[in-house]
Amino acid sequence: METLKIAFYTDSYLPSRDGVVTSIQNTKEELEKRGHEVYIFASGNKETEKIAKKQKNLFIIKGIRFSKYPQYTFGLMAKESMRIMDINPDIIHAHTPFSAGLFGYRANIQLNKTFISTFHTMIFSDEVISSYFTNNKMAVKASKFVITRYLKWFYSRTDKTIAPTEYVKKILNKVGLDNVYVVPTGINFSSMNLKRKSIARAHLKMASKDKVLLYFGRVSKEKNIDILIRSARLLANNGFKVIIAGYGPYLNEISQLNKKLGNKNVIFTGFVKDEDIAYYYSAADILCNPSLFETQGLVNLYAAFYKVPILMAKDSAQEELLNYSKCGEVFDAKSIKSLSEKAVEVYNNKESYSFDKIVKEFDIRKTVNKLLSLYIN
Repeated sequence: METLKIAFYTDSYLPSRDGVVTSIQNTKEELEKRGHEVYIFASGNKETEKIAKKQKNLFIIKGIRFSKYPQYTFGLMAKESMRIMDINPDIIHAHTPFSAGLFGYRANIQLNKTFISTFHTMIFSDEVISSYFTNNKMAVKASKFVITRYLKWFYSRTDKTIAPTEYVKKILNKVGLDNVYVVPTGINFSSMNLKRKSIARAHLKMASKDKVLLYFGRVSKEKNIDILIRSARLLANNGFKVIIAGYGPYLNEISQLNKKLGNKNVIFTGFVKDEDIAYYYSAADILCNPSLFETQGLVNLYAAFYKVPILMAKDSAQEELLNYSKCGEVFDAKSIKSLSEKAVEVYNNKESYSFDKIVKEFDIRKTVNKLLSLYIN
């Protein structure tokens, strides 16, 4: 295959950590292994600029952070974004429909290249709008209408829009977009290492007899972590400890809710270092992902690698994993009784779940093959 020059545009990048950043990093590394050149244009501030001094082909569009969602920055200054003219890429790939994505759109107008986009975030969901913009029902409805119209405008300007799941593709089709193709986000499983459960628990100072239910990821309101906190007492009655591993803008509020409810079996880890990620997954008996917000759910793929059964929210994109193998169970994400009962069911049947097909299907090498096919065809 001919070597490609590819420009990624994103409003979220290091040092922030979320699914978008993980997707960009994994894809970039795999593309570069194959000899392609990848350039990243990221909205950012001084922290991101420090990384740009060390990371080749990273250009920062200076901007301001969104206070309620600090891992996202609105790019304002276009000086660095003009470097795209010298690069003259074959592919312009927007990983956001907002500020950096608009710089990508403008570059495409000037260069007339193949313009690809990926829909990563359910930005028009009621949960996101009410969490980060307004709680007023009429305002939520009006905001949803405006955002949906804008997203339809932006994505219809791209040659192809990538949805990570069929679930998301159907949503985009319903808002009037027909240039949608499914390409899952892959994981570089070869960089991950299994740990023995006994060693992982000793490292994290967990008892070998504990039943451990893990939430791993960003602690933000739309992730529906409340249901875990409200279920904690029922889970405690069945012998479970609940680990909330991660950091985010909702951590203080959710910690206060936990304190108010008097839960004694919930542990908040805060930010988890890269070198400790494997220990948390390896120590867990169950991963619980209660979010209805997911466009795919990368933490579920990590759980599959570590052979940890998954409790996933019913009527969400996560359920598609069950098309590959029986890797867990679904539960009603609004019912503490459903969560608790399913946790007991999963724990009592841990040996009945399988994960190998998921690891094979979502390996970064396979998903990048699909992406490259989309780029050139």
